[in-house]
This record gives sequence, C-alpha cells and structure tokens, in this order.
Amino acid sequence: MHRFWHHFAALLVLVTFSNVAVAKEPTAPVHYPKVTVYEAAKIITMEPGYPEAHYVATADGIILGLGQSLDDLDAWTLGRDVTVDRQFAKNILMPGFVEPHIHPMQTIMMLPIPFISPESWELPGKSYPAVRGKADYERRLRAVLAKSTDELFITWGHHKLFHGDMDRALLDSIAPDRAVVIWQRSFHEIIANTPALKLLGIGTKDAFAAAFSKPGIDPSHADYDSGIIHETALFNGIEKLRPYLFSPAKVQQGLTDMRQMMLENGVTTSADLAFGGFGGPEMESKLFKSLYDQPTTPSRILAIPVAPLVTGDPNVWLKDMKSKYDSDKFFFSNRVKLFADGAFFAQYMQMNPPGYSDGHEGKWLTEPEELLKQTKRFWDAGWHLHTHVNGDKGLDVVLDITEKLAVKNGQNIVMEHLGYSTEAQNRRIGQMGLYVSAQPNYIRILGDTYAKTGMGPDRAAQMSRLGSLERKGVPLGLHSDFNMAPIDPLYLAWVASNRITLDGNAKAPAERLSLDKALRAITIEAAQIIGLDAMVGSIATGKKADFTVLDSDPYEIGAPQLQEIGIKGVIFEGRWFPAGQE
Repeated sequence: MHRFWHHFAALLVLVTFSNVAVAKEPTAPVHYPKVTVYEAAKIITMEPGYPEAHYVATADGIILGLGQSLDDLDAWTLGRDVTVDRQFAKNILMPGFVEPHIHPMQTIMMLPIPFISPESWELPGKSYPAVRGKADYERRLRAVLAKSTDELFITWGHHKLFHGDMDRALLDSIAPDRAVVIWQRSFHEIIANTPALKLLGIGTKDAFAAAFSKPGIDPSHADYDSGIIHETALFNGIEKLRPYLFSPAKVQQGLTDMRQMMLENGVTTSADLAFGGFGGPEMESKLFKSLYDQPTTPSRILAIPVAPLVTGDPNVWLKDMKSKYDSDKFFFSNRVKLFADGAFFAQYMQMNPPGYSDGHEGKWLTEPEELLKQTKRFWDAGWHLHTHVNGDKGLDVVLDITEKLAVKNGQNIVMEHLGYSTEAQNRRIGQMGLYVSAQPNYIRILGDTYAKTGMGPDRAAQMSRLGSLERKGVPLGLHSDFNMAPIDPLYLAWVASNRITLDGNAKAPAERLSLDKALRAITIEAAQIIGLDAMVGSIATGKKADFTVLDSDPYEIGAPQLQEIGIKGVIFEGRWFPAGQE
C-alpha cells in the first residue's frame, strides 16, 4: 500500500507539472488570420469536379476554398478575422481571363495612333468607325492627317481587299508634303511615302538598300520603288520608326491604355509572344516591370522570347534573365517563340496547291531548314515551343519537323494562330498531342473577302477550323494577338462559337466551338497553353484569387450573346479593381 501511494503521488506531481507546462506554451499562430469571403450569384469555377459555388474564401492573394454557403467555409473562417464581401451577390464570377498571345510593345506602339480599318474599334478613350472602299479610305486618311501635327504621321489598318491598292506613288499623291507611313492590317507590312523615306534616312535607293541588306532579311521584303517594307524586313523598318513610335509621352500613353484595356475586358494573366523583338530584352524588361510591378496593375505577364534573341546556351540565358528581372507579375519560363510562314491578314501565309487564286506566292518568316535548326536547338535544351504558323503548307513543314524530334515527357508544342489547316492536319495535331493557340478573328474579318479573292469559298469558310480540334480533344486557347483582334476574351469566344462574318454570314457552322469549349479557351485551357494552369485559369483551392466579375451568366444567355456580357472589373489576387477605375 505504501508503494502504491508513493507511485500515485509521483504521478500526480508529473501530471501537475505537465499541465503547467502546457498552460505556458504560446498559442500557435492562426494560419491565414485575415480572410475575405466573396459572395456571388454564381461562381463558375471551370473545374469539372466542382463546377459552381456561391462563396469563395481568399487570403494573401490565393483561394482557400469554395462553398455553397458560409457554413461550408467554417474550416477557413472560424477563429479568424473574416470579411464577407457581398457587393457581387447579384453578379457572376469567372476565373480571371487568360490572354495567351499578345505583344505589349506592339500594343504600346499601336494604341496612340489612329486606326483606319475595315472593322470598328472601341479602345480606351477613343472609338474608330469601320471604313471600307477605296474612296472612303482615302477620304478618312486625308481627314485624320489634316488634324495631326505629327512630324511623321502613322496610321494602322489598311487592307487592299477592303481599301484598294496602296503604294508609295499613291500615298505621295494623297500627301505630297507630309511624311506618312501606313501600317497594313496585318502589322507585318508598312508603306511609306517619299517624304517619310527621306525623314527616316532611307530616301535614296542606295540608302534604302543598305538599311535592309542585313543577315536574315529577304531582299524581296523591302522594295524602294513601292515604299513597301514587310515580313523579314519589318523589324528593321520599325527600328527606323523608333523615335516616332516610342517617345516618352507615347510610351506612357500606351502603357496606361494597355492596362485599362486589360482591366475593362477582364484579363488578369497574359503572355508576351514576341518578348525582346522590338527593343531588346533589357529595355523591354525594365519597361514592362515599370507597369506590372506596380500594385495598381491588376494583371501579370509571362515573357516568351523570340528565338533569335536567345543567344548562347538557352538555359544560361534564361537563368540570367530570371535572376535579373523575375518578379511575381513579370516573369520568364523555358518557352520560346518560333516563326514559320507569313501573315494571314496579308495573304503571306504559305498555302499548298492550288495556292492562291491570283497566283501570288506566300512567304517564309523562317526558311524551313533554319526553322528545323532552331526547333531542335530549343527542344534539346528542354524548352516548350510556340510556333507561329498560318497556312497549310507552313503547317506541313512544322508538323514534319515536330515528328523528327525525340519524344520527351513534359515538353509541349503549341501551334500559334493556325489560320488554315486541313482535316487531315488536325488529325495529326490531335494524334501528336500538340496544343493550339488560335486566332479566331480571321473568320470574322476575312471570311467573306478571302472567299472572293485568294482562297475561294470552301477554304475561306473553314479558316480557324476549331470545331474539328475540339472534336479531337486538342487543348485550345483563343488569343487576340492585338491588334489582329481586340484584347477582349469574350469577343474571341463569341467569334469562335458563332463564326459570323462582318457582313453577317455564318461560315462552316460545324467548325464552331461549343460554348463550354469557347469559355475554357479563355480560361483554363488558355492557361494550359502557356504552362500556367497550376496557378490560374480556374477557381480552385490554392490558385491565385483572380476573378472576372460579369453582369450575366454566359451559360444562361448562350453563345450568340457572349459579346453583350458586361464586365464590372476584376478581383486580382484578392483585391477588387473596378473596370471604370482610371
């Protein structure tokens, strides 16, 4: 008995001191102490396993969880400082839209200059009506030129199939005493008059030839007599235009307008598919960081360089760029942009027989032999490939090159634009496991015109053959490639799911995307195209708290009304940015 009480007393002492020790331990910090819960009439997650919700909990810029009621979120709200934001209780939340192919430098260049194009444009702070016909184009050009005091007047949007031919002599007759440059609707071609050539220092035949006699430039892509500079000669032409395109005032205006255009159209993530091509990697990195690293910019961007820019070992180049410039909202990855054939809007894409109805030939941006070398270089280095390709002949070259590559798990190849492909080629794309980032606006703007000139009615009707890709299970993103189309994902989804031309004609209805696929192509599959689907593209626990706030449910109103949906703004990493914000 004595021994029992001895052990009991010892146990009592142990328990007592143990309780004291527990009482003195500091309270563990609460994980995510401040939580914001957003309520919505409907949250469209783009996640098949949990497609809808009414509440989403966020903290520190990420999504903590979703539920159908506040009680569902007790795991993330009890014991925490919780704000329930009900301002969107009558609205629809979708994932922040993803724009998988833009060119910020091109956007900055284009936004400050006037548009005279076949379709109307609504841009931040300005509107441009549609102009068609030669006489109307020249009338508008004269009117806009008369209002400008620029030493070098630059306008964008001319297309000969809508506006008639244009060259140096005709432009001289319109503006004999003013320096004028017209940017063709494709962006791949500029037309300069005689005063402009003189102003740019290439006013003589010898000076012009010297400016464009450089490695990598096809001599036929720069013609002194016509004043036309295009495709492989274009970037040398842009270099001459640099002082007039990139003045501090115009750059600042372009940056401001680009930010606003993204916000008004619900874009929270994008990819630059020509990084470094306009101003070099150092200049462009610093410029973009001045915009994206600001807390007032509600979007992020992935920089994907053009292949010739990446010198030496690609992975050493990447490591250096990441160490100098990577941030949360401006960053690099092992992805590269390659170029096959020419511009679709200029009918410079390479077409298989019978070719073009007028007999002209397409153009190569990169000759097939050189494209093979570039492709293998980056593939062997472990990089993902994004290849600009527009015509079926160009696509045959790209697919044949792809089949020569060693199979590697985890590396993706993306066909960019894919203006015209055949059903057989789409089968190859599906069988090879390739991705597509498509430009749907070709069918909208060019479907009727290319049927009459160049392609014929059957091929023109089947441009942007996206329904076929959907049926084959190909991951698909829709992009603007601004200013080939507006940076407006709902517009792109509307075009792809309706295929209605400028003249109101429906083209190849079987090639329409389903409504769900069109919406996936501006959210989760667009994110997949650029390798960011683990971070963005759907509303799921652990992803960025990026939401686009809509005034209507796209699944309820249907594909024909997609472009009528209003966007109130975005929630970017948990912070609200109204679209009307200046």
